[in-house]
Amino acid sequence: MNRRKFIAGMGTAALMPRFAAAGPAVSISGGARPGLRLGLQVFAVRDLCEKDFPGTLKAAKAMGYEGVETGRFYGRSANELKTICDGAGLELLALQLYPHNISEPQLAETIRFCKACGCRRINIAWYKGSEENANDWQLLINVINHAAEVCAREGIAVAYHNHDHEFRMKLDGKSVWEWLWEPSPKNGSLRQVTAVPRFSPLVMQELDCGNCVLGGGDPVYWLDRYPRRNPTVHVMPALEEAGTRPGECGVGAKSDRADWPRIIGALRHNGTEWLVVKPVSFPDSLADLQASAEYLRGLGVG
Repeated sequence: MNRRKFIAGMGTAALMPRFAAAGPAVSISGGARPGLRLGLQVFAVRDLCEKDFPGTLKAAKAMGYEGVETGRFYGRSANELKTICDGAGLELLALQLYPHNISEPQLAETIRFCKACGCRRINIAWYKGSEENANDWQLLINVINHAAEVCAREGIAVAYHNHDHEFRMKLDGKSVWEWLWEPSPKNGSLRQVTAVPRFSPLVMQELDCGNCVLGGGDPVYWLDRYPRRNPTVHVMPALEEAGTRPGECGVGAKSDRADWPRIIGALRHNGTEWLVVKPVSFPDSLADLQASAEYLRGLGVG
């Protein structure tokens, strides 16, 4: 796959963010606070946000959420997005974007948008390369490594977010997730791009714990293997079967296969700041977001 085809096929066009005018830049300074903090992923309540973005965020704040991650801007400019988050009392903890947003020549526009909305993290949402050809994945690595280096000079961190396929798919006998983060060997197989570094130390992880479980992985193993590499994680229920009503599909629901007490313990000693909550079954309801917050507070989060 060449670079042009790679960029053309990076994601579903309808889901890719389009940036409105960013306006003047604002400061993105600020330090992490101790302890695990609750954030929400807008995708979890995307239908509600389509109808009332500010009101939905204010409702999340009332549940105890402190931050928000979004890749959907609902037609708002960077300054408007910042105003909405500030008005709701939520920190804009990350933008979840796609590889094309951090590829040249769009990278500069993305950085301007981040600065204008006061966000200092970019988490790459999705990519699915070939299981037969590591070159597909190496193209992704090259794009993200370059963006991470450029963004670091601007005070912005870049991370890669997994789905279940990174744990199901194999490259050279390893899961794709392991392959992405391990150093490239000096003498690789014929299927590999040899003597080329994989993800650089500047690239962070955003481990989606639920997707890890659904892909056959153990989130605690990976958190311990890459300590202090996950400033944000996704807390998505690993549901064996979806509930039939809102409120039955949150984190810790009856059919949730993830061992959250064990995962939370690993997050505490591995330097994670944000738990980004993402129940996905009922995007037109706040019930699972509420149930998730209550469950996690019972584990001492927030």
